[in-house]
Amino acid sequence: MNEKEKEDSRQEPFRGFSITFDVYAHNEQEVEDLRMAIVAFIGHHRRQGRAIDARRLAQAIANWDRNPIVKNQIINYFK
Repeated sequence: MNEKEKEDSRQEPFRGFSITFDVYAHNEQEVEDLRMAIVAFIGHHRRQGRAIDARRLAQAIANWDRNPIVKNQIINYFK
């Protein structure tokens, strides 16, 4: 997305969208637990006055991956 598109998208009101993706799990309960954890995370920050929008969440994930300390912790956690 170029700078003009980013600027235009910031002026549009937020709308809710659904997201679907595959994740490894042993059973459906683990998937439901993940879904509920994500919903709780977004809800907690919304109640604190912070919008967890798609653009910034994607950027946060990219930033975490570029941070060597965080990246190593994530790699070690998922081994």
